[in-house]
Amino acid sequence: MKYARVYEQIVEQIRELIKEGKILPGERLPGERDLSTMLGCSRTSLREALRVLEAEGIVIAKPGGGRYVQNVDQRLVMEYSFDPVDLMKTTSIIYFLEVREMIEPKIAALACERATEEDFLKMEKALLKVEAERKDIDEKLVRDSMFHLALAEATHNFVLVTTLETNLNMLQQIRLKTLLSPDRLERSSAEHRAIFDAVKSRKPKDASEAMAAHLQRLRKSILNNQ
Repeated sequence: MKYARVYEQIVEQIRELIKEGKILPGERLPGERDLSTMLGCSRTSLREALRVLEAEGIVIAKPGGGRYVQNVDQRLVMEYSFDPVDLMKTTSIIYFLEVREMIEPKIAALACERATEEDFLKMEKALLKVEAERKDIDEKLVRDSMFHLALAEATHNFVLVTTLETNLNMLQQIRLKTLLSPDRLERSSAEHRAIFDAVKSRKPKDASEAMAAHLQRLRKSILNNQ
């Protein structure tokens, strides 16, 4: 049996355990030793399978806290699948970015119209956290995503929020951070501030254009550093 087939089978086994309710959403997965024994596989193959599930957003790794099952739709567990080799390609990152370019300018415009004072506070809190992080790239990307999600939540459209959250989760799991320089991340903070200021001023056109410009610069940075 080819190695690739081994980890693919493990992925399916874990999906089935979640589907059947033997591992519940929000539950911590057993450690690698116990889980590899349970599934009858090597720890090397198990790690590869877990990377696939993390890339799909089905499993999330918490630093120092193990791996947990995300709260996901059962259809996602059964049907949502990406080839991990394809995910590592820059073209895949650009595909995810294209989706963001389609929806996030509209998200920014809608947030201008629908955001409450509570939404503004949440956005500003997320923005300040992004600006405060200057050393840890992984943490800065997590905080970056939190700002974009806070903006999406201000639309009060759960479909937009879910779509963006899935997209951002995927980008966090693949090699996006290797294509972004520290300078690019610092410039992003200033761009986030411009987006927020436009949204808080309730200027849909300005907010949409600021978001579009932000994503265009992100695309350029990715292509220049591949």
